[in-house]
Amino acid sequence: MPKELILLVDDEEDIGEILDLYLTAEGYQFIHTMTGAETLQIVKQSTPHLIVLDVFLPDIDGHELCKQLRQMTNAPILFLSCKDSELDRIIGLSVGGDDYIGKPFRPNELVARIKANLRRSTIYQNHADVHLPTNRISSKSLQVHLLSHDVFVHGSLIELSTKEYHLLVYFMNHPKQVLAAEHLLRTIWGYNIGLDTKTLQVHIGSLRRKIEENPSNPKLIVTLRGVGYKFCEEADAV
Repeated sequence: MPKELILLVDDEEDIGEILDLYLTAEGYQFIHTMTGAETLQIVKQSTPHLIVLDVFLPDIDGHELCKQLRQMTNAPILFLSCKDSELDRIIGLSVGGDDYIGKPFRPNELVARIKANLRRSTIYQNHADVHLPTNRISSKSLQVHLLSHDVFVHGSLIELSTKEYHLLVYFMNHPKQVLAAEHLLRTIWGYNIGLDTKTLQVHIGSLRRKIEENPSNPKLIVTLRGVGYKFCEEADAV
């Protein structure tokens, strides 16, 4: 049985050749595109299970391409870039990326990230919300409809990325519990090695900007320095 299809979008041939060797050795199918236009055509014709996306492409900015891809697929998108500051990560993850890895990178680490994101994506698909014993999770200020993935803050519908949504649901299902960063990365991203707390911090920061009244002084998702995070509103399943 063939494994998942991985799509690399990067205009460097050397990176494509390296990933081709590593991924095909693991049994994955592999496609390499070098432009945004070619990528959009490929995604229309096939169904990649995961996309590795370079930020700098010759015909379109990778962030803009990610927005367009998000209209076509829910597959995990891993940004690949020589720019690896916190702001770069915030931008990449806020436009729909699920993970971020800087250049130069170790091929083994990238393959491990790919496996982790595929593993979590498969788990969420196999445990669809229709199998959950509840249809809605609510707290004082938040309401999450599990069947439709709609999220409301004080009655107003907001838009969350896939990872932000899963983080919020996990927090609300574990109110008042201290959750270590490593635990959240293993649970939501499936990381077993190469834990990247920057990615988690960026996603939580983005989630706070969407659900907190004052993101700089969060009251819902609080940070316990050196320990982890805690969701502070009691949540009920309906």
